[in-house]
Amino acid sequence: MKILIIHRYFWPDSPNCGNILWHISKHFEKEGHKVKVLTAFPSKKNLSVKSKISSYEVVNNVMIRRFYLAKESNGKYQRIYNAFKLGIVSTFEIFNNKYDIIITTSIPPVLGILLPTLASYFSKVRLIHFCMDIHPEIGKISGDFANPFFYKLLQAFDNWACKRASSIIVHSTDMKNSLLKRYESNKYKIDIINNFSIPIKPQSSSKCYFDIGVENNNLTLIFVGNIGRFQGLEDIINIMASISYRRDIELIIIGDGVIKDKLMNQVKIKRANVRFFDYQPLKNIKEAIQQSDIGLVTLIPEFIKYAYPSKTMTYLEQGKPIIACIENESELVKTMKNEGYGFGIPNSNIKLLPKLLINLADDSLWKNNMKQAALNAYQKHFSSEVILKKWSKILKKNNFIR
Repeated sequence: MKILIIHRYFWPDSPNCGNILWHISKHFEKEGHKVKVLTAFPSKKNLSVKSKISSYEVVNNVMIRRFYLAKESNGKYQRIYNAFKLGIVSTFEIFNNKYDIIITTSIPPVLGILLPTLASYFSKVRLIHFCMDIHPEIGKISGDFANPFFYKLLQAFDNWACKRASSIIVHSTDMKNSLLKRYESNKYKIDIINNFSIPIKPQSSSKCYFDIGVENNNLTLIFVGNIGRFQGLEDIINIMASISYRRDIELIIIGDGVIKDKLMNQVKIKRANVRFFDYQPLKNIKEAIQQSDIGLVTLIPEFIKYAYPSKTMTYLEQGKPIIACIENESELVKTMKNEGYGFGIPNSNIKLLPKLLINLADDSLWKNNMKQAALNAYQKHFSSEVILKKWSKILKKNNFIR
């Protein structure tokens, strides 16, 4: 069976979603399918392998076709141009080659699925929509799609495409329920498959590759990922500033993003016990998590309904419990509490966090039991073996494989 995967980012680019798709591609290939990926050249300037990558290459029997997209530093108009270009290239690819399945994603938002869905509709090819985030609803929260007419237009486009997908993959029941609130959502075919922590090759040496220096801490929190508008990290910095007298409680933030400079300045002014590290290779990130005591998951209100933080899986894989500063009624918090691997602090009542941090620092008896609960939860729900089997079942469930 021939499968085409269309996504803005792909291995070895840094976004986690592209690496997830790389492992899904290899899994499909091992099952005997012929997989082709349509993507852009890597986006990171400092990606050393960028100059070595060709437009066409075959890696692990997966064919990868890359094309150039413009830098998106110029704002939304450049992003719109790139989205249309990806859609047009995808359309030609679909019409010029015979595929059995097309897999689209929600990156870029709405336009990433619209043109490929049109092409699959006219060429009568089945389509799976991998809905990593729900748009344009997220854009309404962020203000990017605040204009009511523009928002309704984008939602109509996305709604039309989703109704024609043979399967829509989301990460959680929260995301599924959000989609079901749309008009004519009874025509949607929704399946739930979460992400997994990206595996890394075993190292021959046990040497620590990345030392964040936390020997004198009673409690080290870690946040890994995008430092952007939706994480609510400004409030977390204020919380850390309010307990700055407890120098044994520290927050480590690893990543990059649009508000990183703002947060670093906030930490400097308020003297919060927070340290920043730039984006790191995955093996370094996992080393840092291993040295920490607990992982931090935080989002602005309502956001959990339309996305699921993939950092959760990486924390659990390393045996780290979680502090989740999101809505208590979310699937993430309910599962976490039921299986005993974390603590929930509603993002509407973040003032409860300082007391929790102090209690955790003063009494370490929670660590061992929660570590085992975290490892158990990862193996049960989020390991690559569990998740990739679900992708295989999707093909069989929807009669892609006869």
